Amino acid sequence: MQIFINDIPVECQSGISLTQLLALQDIQPLNIAIAIDNTVIPKTQWETTFIREGSHILIIKAVQGG
Repeated sequence: MQIFINDIPVECQSGISLTQLLALQDIQPLNIAIAIDNTVIPKTQWETTFIREGSHILIIKAVQGG
């Protein structure tokens, strides 16, 4: 199925969770926030939130600096 991660089209298998998607995309689950279709998903729900065809996923990485 096709989804969008930060507006980039990505093919992935259906029925995967956010946690599985991060692993498949080699994205470390540290210091990031995730929204699906403009809804922020709490980290406690990543394991039980499943990706659907056409989902728009926004991944934001927190950085420190001055």
